[in-house]
Formats: sequence, structure tokens, C-alpha cells
Amino acid sequence: MLGTRVLWSVLCLVFLSAGPVAARTAVTIDSEERHQTIEGWGTCLVAWREPMRELYRTPEFQDIYVRQLGFNVVRINLWGPTLTDPVEDWRDIRWQDFDFGAHGGRPQIFIDFGQAARQLNPEMKFIGSVWSPPAWMKVNQSITDEASGAIGAFSYQRRGNDQVIDNRVKPEFFTHFVKWMVEMVKAHDAMGVPLYAISPTNEPQFTQTFESCVWTAEDLATIIGMLGEMLEQEGYGHVKIFAPETMTGHFYEGGTPDYVRIIMEHEAAAEHLDVIATHGYSDGVEAEIDANVSLRLWEIIKDYGLPFWVTEGGTRGHDWPEPVTRGVANMYHNALVASNATMVVPWQVTGGSPSTHNLMVMSEFTPKTYATMHYSRFIRPGAVRIGAEPGYGDVLTSAFLHEEDGRLTVVIVNPSERPQEVELGFAQPPAFDRMQAYRTSAQERGQSLGDVALRDGRADLAMPPHSIVTLQGRVQR
Repeated sequence: MLGTRVLWSVLCLVFLSAGPVAARTAVTIDSEERHQTIEGWGTCLVAWREPMRELYRTPEFQDIYVRQLGFNVVRINLWGPTLTDPVEDWRDIRWQDFDFGAHGGRPQIFIDFGQAARQLNPEMKFIGSVWSPPAWMKVNQSITDEASGAIGAFSYQRRGNDQVIDNRVKPEFFTHFVKWMVEMVKAHDAMGVPLYAISPTNEPQFTQTFESCVWTAEDLATIIGMLGEMLEQEGYGHVKIFAPETMTGHFYEGGTPDYVRIIMEHEAAAEHLDVIATHGYSDGVEAEIDANVSLRLWEIIKDYGLPFWVTEGGTRGHDWPEPVTRGVANMYHNALVASNATMVVPWQVTGGSPSTHNLMVMSEFTPKTYATMHYSRFIRPGAVRIGAEPGYGDVLTSAFLHEEDGRLTVVIVNPSERPQEVELGFAQPPAFDRMQAYRTSAQERGQSLGDVALRDGRADLAMPPHSIVTLQGRVQR
């Protein structure tokens, strides 16, 4: 009896110390299944605080942004206060008269940082959004409003009451506004920060106590058509136009679907709109990470045949395991797999303290930063998203093939509390016999796991609970 009790105690100890039993998932990569081509990754910059502007001017931080994070996109605020004095004839608006030192030098930081980033990566893409046109073009004569509020696609009436919001451009100044935008394109080009794409509005439904401007869908469509025509006339027809920069999940009447529909039904706007772009929030602040929301948006926009960008959005918490359970990794995965985004540009690269708005804290990496790098550092512009199953399930899988340099990248997220034994396979035999692996988990931060050998085109990979792994194989040329 004593021996039996001892044996039973040992078995119980082994069982209890073993932890959760690992689940087993088969992952299959299919390089013949092709989706979108990746254009890049990036953020905007927090420009309203002097300590942040000074940080951006340091070579150390510029290296972090371009080389360590792997970002190749900077979203620029096209500042209305650069032209404070009214100009009667729109033809007299000239970028040489713009003041990039306005508002304590906020516009200038985008120029300074952009020039430095382009020295590190000559292929850097700069995309510009207008938060507010110059104040004198607007009904309220201000770049801000006295209170926050929202409109729908069909009128300037505040949602919830009969008040008409006056934080909007006067129709007689539509041409002035378009000319100002074209001159902003010329200014950035002249200063060595050429704009790859521009948007007439940042969140056209919201009036705010910070720089903002509301647009109905019809007026926004009119502006897009006018902007496209003037860009072509001025020799800048290569600059893309993206819009409407509304909220990804605002599917109510007068929300994102109506903005997109009205723009695409407008002949001139449809001719000149190059990219459909939205912001990854559920309410303007809270990050939108619901895969069903991303999928529903894609179902709405896919038949228009335009690329989709996420040009802003929250990324939730920094502390592990949130980045892989309901945070930044989920945001990237949903944007790429559910809504076929070609560019993902969350709101801020850094801030003074951890928040949903920033990916790091000043120059310090957090667990959220490392989760981000599993995408931005390894999936390079020009890569095509290929088939990867399961895209959703016990693990989240995505895969990308960069045919020019022969790189194949696989990102696998284990969001659960259970360890996962992943059996990685390929529908077509890969032209390499090993892949480099990197993992972030509760104990690891972008840790290199060395080479994972492929045997008969398959590999086994152990994934701890709450972890993300990037694997990369490369054809030797």
C-alpha cells in the first residue's frame, strides 16, 4: 500500500507540474494563393510637445524609426496655420509664403524628420492628411471648435440635435483650399520630403477642440475631384489621393459606407481617388481589433478595386500578454488578413508614457514594440500576402512572399493560455531547407531561436502561451 501511495503521489506531482497540455495545429502555406502587395508600415509623429520634437531630431531616434522598427512610411500633418493671412485670389496662394515655423515649429518637425529619414531610406513614403485648412477659409474662422461633436454623411447638422456645425470650409473657398493643398505638395517636394499621397481630411465626421474640420460626403467628393484635377494640371498627377479617413467600424447610416459610396458615385472623385483609407478606432479613441469589423469593411469596399490603408488607429496596452491577446498584433493581423490592407499606419510612434496611442515610450521599447516588429521589421514593402491557414483559429497565421529578394515570411500568433505545437507545412516545396525564427513571449523580446530545419518541407515549432513567432526563409541566389 505504501508503494502504491508513493507512486500515486509521484504521478500527481508530474501531472501538476507539467502545466497545460499543448494543443497541436497544422499550418499550411500556399505560395500560389496571392492577395495584396504590401506598401509599408509607419506612424504619425506627436508634434505638439517640444520634448517630442527634440527627440525626433536625434540620429538615435531616427535610426530606431527607420532601421530598428523597419518603418518606411511617415504620416504628416498638413498644418492649416502655415497660411494665416487671407488670399483673395486662389491663384496667388504660393508655398513660398507658408510659415512652417507656425505653432512652435510643429509643421517644421515633419520636414526635419522626413529629411533625416530619407537619408536612411531613400524609398521613404510620406503621406499627408489635413486636420484643418487655414482658419480664414472656414465658417468659424478657427482651426478648432469649442466643443467636440459629430456629423453624418448627409448634412452638417450635429448628430443628436439640430445644431449646424460651422467648423467647415466655406464653399466659396473650396478652390482656395485645393490650391493650398497643391502648394503643400510643392513645398514638401522642394524641401526634400516628397509626398507620396495626400488626404483632404482627417476624420471628416468629427469636430474637435483640437485641429479639425467636418465634411459631408458630397462636399468631400467634390474636393477630391477638384484636387485630382488640379494636381494633374500642376504636374503632380502622380501624387495619390486617399480618403475618407473615417472610422473602420462605423457602419451606421451616414457613416463610413455612405462616405465611400457617395465618393465612388461622384464621377470626378471616383476618377481621382487612389486609395480607400480608414482609421482603426471603434469610437475615435478605443482601438478597433474585431476581425469581423475588418472583414465587414472589406466586403463593402472590395468591389471598387482600390487598395486599402489603415492610416491611424489605437494599439491598446503595452504590458504582456495584451499585445497578442487583444492588442497590436491583433490589429496588424486583422488589417492584413481580414481587410487586405496594403499599408498600416497606427497613430503615434512614441509618447511620454504607455498608452493605446503609442508603440513605445520615448526611446524605450516595450513588449508592444517587439510585437509590432514581428510585422514591420520582417515583412518588407513589395512582399505579397500569400495563402496561410489557419488565418484564424487556435493560432493566427499570415504569410508573405517577396519574390524580388526570395524571402518568405510567416507570422504566427498564439493568443491563448495554452502552449501550441505547430506543424508548419507548404503546399509547394520551398526552395530552402531552414528558416530563421524569432519569438516574443512572456520571457522573450524578439529573441532569435536560430534556424528551424525543414524536413520533407515540414517543420515543428513549439509556441509558448501568449507568444508571437516570425519565421523567415530565403532562397539563395
